[in-house]
Amino acid sequence: MAPSRGQAERSQRRTGQTSRSRGLFTLHNLPNFITCIRLILTGIFLWLLSYEGKVSSYLALATFCLASFTDWLDGHLARRYHLTTPFGIFMDPLADKVLVLSALLVFIWQNLIQWWMVGVIVSREFLVTSVRVLAESRGMSLAAMPSGKQKTVVQIVAIIGILVVLCTQYTISDMTGLPYDTALSRLGARGAIAARVIHWLPDALLFVATVFSVVSGIDFVVKHRRLFQS
Repeated sequence: MAPSRGQAERSQRRTGQTSRSRGLFTLHNLPNFITCIRLILTGIFLWLLSYEGKVSSYLALATFCLASFTDWLDGHLARRYHLTTPFGIFMDPLADKVLVLSALLVFIWQNLIQWWMVGVIVSREFLVTSVRVLAESRGMSLAAMPSGKQKTVVQIVAIIGILVVLCTQYTISDMTGLPYDTALSRLGARGAIAARVIHWLPDALLFVATVFSVVSGIDFVVKHRRLFQS
Protein backbone atom coordinates (compact mmCIF):
# COMPACT_ATOMS: atom_id res chain seq x y z
CA MET A 1 0.00 0.00 0.00
CA ALA A 2 1.33 3.44 -0.91
CA PRO A 3 1.78 5.79 2.06
CA SER A 4 -0.83 8.47 2.49
CA ARG A 5 -0.03 12.11 1.87
CA GLY A 6 0.02 12.83 5.60
CA GLN A 7 2.39 9.96 6.27
CA ALA A 8 4.70 11.16 3.48
CA GLU A 9 4.76 14.70 4.90
CA ARG A 10 5.52 13.40 8.39
CA SER A 11 8.29 11.24 6.96
CA GLN A 12 9.79 14.24 5.15
CA ARG A 13 9.68 16.31 8.32
CA ARG A 14 11.43 13.55 10.26
CA THR A 15 14.04 13.23 7.52
CA GLY A 16 14.61 16.99 7.52
CA GLN A 17 14.93 17.05 11.28
CA THR A 18 17.42 14.16 11.16
CA SER A 19 19.49 15.94 8.52
CA ARG A 20 19.52 19.15 10.47
CA SER A 21 20.41 17.28 13.64
CA ARG A 22 23.31 15.60 11.90
CA GLY A 23 24.38 18.93 10.52
CA LEU A 24 24.29 20.52 13.93
CA PHE A 25 26.10 17.52 15.34
CA THR A 26 29.00 18.16 13.00
CA LEU A 27 28.93 21.95 13.42
CA HIS A 28 27.83 22.63 16.97
CA ASN A 29 31.40 22.52 18.33
CA LEU A 30 32.89 24.74 15.59
CA PRO A 31 32.54 28.08 17.46
CA ASN A 32 34.04 26.48 20.57
CA PHE A 33 36.90 25.08 18.47
CA ILE A 34 37.57 28.56 17.07
CA THR A 35 37.57 29.96 20.60
CA CYS A 36 40.25 27.43 21.57
CA ILE A 37 42.23 28.39 18.46
CA ARG A 38 42.18 31.98 19.75
CA LEU A 39 43.82 30.84 22.98
CA ILE A 40 46.56 29.11 20.96
CA LEU A 41 47.06 32.23 18.85
CA THR A 42 47.36 34.24 22.06
CA GLY A 43 50.31 32.09 23.11
CA ILE A 44 51.96 32.54 19.72
CA PHE A 45 51.33 36.29 19.87
CA LEU A 46 52.96 36.59 23.28
CA TRP A 47 55.96 34.54 22.15
CA LEU A 48 56.45 36.81 19.15
CA LEU A 49 55.95 40.00 21.14
CA SER A 50 58.55 38.93 23.70
CA TYR A 51 61.23 39.15 20.97
CA GLU A 52 61.86 42.86 20.67
CA GLY A 53 62.51 43.61 17.01
CA LYS A 54 60.96 44.76 13.76
CA VAL A 55 60.17 41.39 12.22
CA SER A 56 58.74 39.86 15.40
CA SER A 57 56.63 42.98 16.00
CA TYR A 58 55.07 42.79 12.53
CA LEU A 59 54.41 39.08 12.99
CA ALA A 60 52.89 39.77 16.41
CA LEU A 61 50.62 42.39 14.85
CA ALA A 62 49.45 39.93 12.17
CA THR A 63 48.87 37.19 14.77
CA PHE A 64 46.87 39.52 17.00
CA CYS A 65 44.70 40.62 14.06
CA LEU A 66 44.04 36.97 13.21
CA ALA A 67 43.13 36.18 16.82
CA SER A 68 40.81 39.19 16.88
CA PHE A 69 39.13 37.96 13.70
CA THR A 70 38.40 34.61 15.37
CA ASP A 71 36.59 36.54 18.10
CA TRP A 72 34.17 37.88 15.50
CA LEU A 73 33.98 34.59 13.61
CA ASP A 74 32.99 32.30 16.49
CA GLY A 75 30.30 34.72 17.65
CA HIS A 76 28.98 35.11 14.10
CA LEU A 77 28.72 31.35 13.57
CA ALA A 78 27.11 30.78 16.97
CA ARG A 79 24.43 33.41 16.34
CA ARG A 80 23.71 32.62 12.68
CA TYR A 81 23.46 28.86 13.04
CA HIS A 82 22.11 28.82 16.62
CA LEU A 83 25.18 27.02 17.92
CA THR A 84 25.34 28.78 21.29
CA THR A 85 26.47 26.52 24.14
CA PRO A 86 27.12 27.13 27.86
CA PHE A 87 30.81 26.43 27.22
CA GLY A 88 30.91 29.06 24.49
CA ILE A 89 29.00 31.60 26.57
CA PHE A 90 31.60 31.25 29.33
CA MET A 91 34.77 30.66 27.33
CA ASP A 92 34.33 33.22 24.53
CA PRO A 93 34.58 36.30 26.78
CA LEU A 94 37.25 34.57 28.87
CA ALA A 95 39.39 33.99 25.76
CA ASP A 96 38.94 37.67 24.89
CA LYS A 97 40.16 38.65 28.34
CA VAL A 98 43.22 36.39 28.08
CA LEU A 99 44.11 37.86 24.68
CA VAL A 100 43.67 41.49 25.70
CA LEU A 101 45.17 41.35 29.19
CA SER A 102 48.19 39.34 28.04
CA ALA A 103 48.98 41.98 25.42
CA LEU A 104 48.59 44.81 27.94
CA LEU A 105 50.87 43.14 30.48
CA VAL A 106 53.60 42.76 27.85
CA PHE A 107 53.15 46.41 26.91
CA ILE A 108 53.80 47.35 30.54
CA TRP A 109 56.94 45.23 30.50
CA GLN A 110 58.06 47.09 27.38
CA ASN A 111 57.28 50.49 28.98
CA LEU A 112 54.78 51.38 26.27
CA ILE A 113 51.80 52.20 28.52
CA GLN A 114 50.96 53.37 32.04
CA TRP A 115 50.44 50.53 34.50
CA TRP A 116 47.53 52.13 36.38
CA MET A 117 45.21 51.96 33.36
CA VAL A 118 45.94 48.26 33.01
CA GLY A 119 45.22 47.92 36.73
CA VAL A 120 41.78 49.46 36.22
CA ILE A 121 41.05 47.16 33.27
CA VAL A 122 42.24 44.07 35.18
CA SER A 123 40.08 45.01 38.19
CA ARG A 124 37.05 45.35 35.93
CA GLU A 125 37.66 41.97 34.31
CA PHE A 126 38.18 40.32 37.70
CA LEU A 127 34.89 41.74 38.94
CA VAL A 128 32.92 40.67 35.86
CA THR A 129 34.48 37.19 35.86
CA SER A 130 33.59 36.81 39.55
CA VAL A 131 29.98 37.66 38.77
CA ARG A 132 30.00 35.09 35.95
CA VAL A 133 31.41 32.42 38.27
CA LEU A 134 28.74 33.28 40.84
CA ALA A 135 26.07 32.92 38.18
CA GLU A 136 27.51 29.57 37.03
CA SER A 137 27.39 28.30 40.62
CA ARG A 138 23.66 29.02 40.54
CA GLY A 139 23.12 27.29 37.23
CA MET A 140 23.06 30.43 35.10
CA SER A 141 25.14 31.43 32.08
CA LEU A 142 25.51 35.16 31.53
CA ALA A 143 25.90 36.09 27.88
CA ALA A 144 28.08 39.02 26.87
CA MET A 145 26.29 42.37 26.91
CA PRO A 146 26.44 44.87 24.02
CA SER A 147 28.47 47.27 26.16
CA GLY A 148 30.92 44.46 26.89
CA LYS A 149 31.31 43.70 23.19
CA GLN A 150 31.87 47.40 22.49
CA LYS A 151 34.49 47.46 25.22
CA THR A 152 36.27 44.49 23.66
CA VAL A 153 36.25 46.10 20.21
CA VAL A 154 37.70 49.34 21.60
CA GLN A 155 40.39 47.43 23.49
CA ILE A 156 41.31 45.42 20.40
CA VAL A 157 41.51 48.58 18.28
CA ALA A 158 43.68 50.22 20.96
CA ILE A 159 46.02 47.24 21.09
CA ILE A 160 46.30 47.13 17.30
CA GLY A 161 47.10 50.84 17.36
CA ILE A 162 49.79 50.29 19.99
CA LEU A 163 51.26 47.45 17.95
CA VAL A 164 51.36 49.72 14.89
CA VAL A 165 53.20 52.31 16.98
CA LEU A 166 55.64 49.63 18.14
CA CYS A 167 56.24 48.51 14.55
CA THR A 168 56.80 52.14 13.55
CA GLN A 169 59.37 52.63 16.30
CA TYR A 170 61.32 49.54 15.30
CA THR A 171 61.12 50.45 11.59
CA ILE A 172 62.52 53.94 12.16
CA SER A 173 65.27 52.61 14.41
CA ASP A 174 66.13 49.87 11.92
CA MET A 175 66.34 52.35 9.03
CA THR A 176 68.40 54.96 10.87
CA GLY A 177 70.38 52.93 13.38
CA LEU A 178 69.19 55.35 16.08
CA PRO A 179 66.41 55.37 18.68
CA TYR A 180 63.23 56.45 16.90
CA ASP A 181 62.82 59.64 18.95
CA THR A 182 66.41 60.70 18.34
CA ALA A 183 66.09 60.03 14.63
CA LEU A 184 62.87 62.04 14.36
CA SER A 185 64.17 64.92 16.49
CA ARG A 186 67.02 65.39 14.03
CA LEU A 187 64.44 66.19 11.35
CA GLY A 188 63.52 69.46 13.03
CA ALA A 189 60.42 70.74 14.81
CA ARG A 190 57.97 68.55 12.92
CA GLY A 191 60.07 65.49 13.61
CA ALA A 192 60.13 66.34 17.32
CA ILE A 193 56.33 66.68 17.32
CA ALA A 194 56.01 63.33 15.54
CA ALA A 195 58.27 61.74 18.15
CA ARG A 196 56.08 63.07 20.98
CA VAL A 197 52.92 61.84 19.25
CA ILE A 198 54.40 58.37 18.81
CA HIS A 199 55.46 58.39 22.46
CA TRP A 200 52.07 59.40 23.89
CA LEU A 201 49.73 57.68 21.42
CA PRO A 202 49.74 54.28 23.21
CA ASP A 203 48.63 55.92 26.47
CA ALA A 204 45.95 57.94 24.67
CA LEU A 205 44.55 54.83 22.97
CA LEU A 206 44.58 52.85 26.19
CA PHE A 207 42.90 55.67 28.12
CA VAL A 208 39.90 55.52 25.76
CA ALA A 209 39.78 51.74 26.21
CA THR A 210 39.94 52.17 29.99
CA VAL A 211 36.92 54.50 29.96
CA PHE A 212 34.90 51.99 27.93
CA SER A 213 36.02 49.23 30.28
CA VAL A 214 34.81 51.05 33.39
CA VAL A 215 31.46 52.02 31.84
CA SER A 216 30.76 48.50 30.59
CA GLY A 217 31.74 47.03 33.97
CA ILE A 218 29.28 49.27 35.79
CA ASP A 219 26.59 48.37 33.23
CA PHE A 220 27.23 44.63 33.75
CA VAL A 221 27.10 44.77 37.54
CA VAL A 222 23.97 46.93 37.59
CA LYS A 223 22.13 44.60 35.22
CA HIS A 224 23.00 41.50 37.27
CA ARG A 225 22.78 43.08 40.71
CA ARG A 226 20.11 40.57 41.74
CA LEU A 227 22.80 37.89 41.92
CA PHE A 228 24.17 39.63 45.00
CA GLN A 229 20.84 39.39 46.80
CA SER A 230 20.35 36.42 49.05
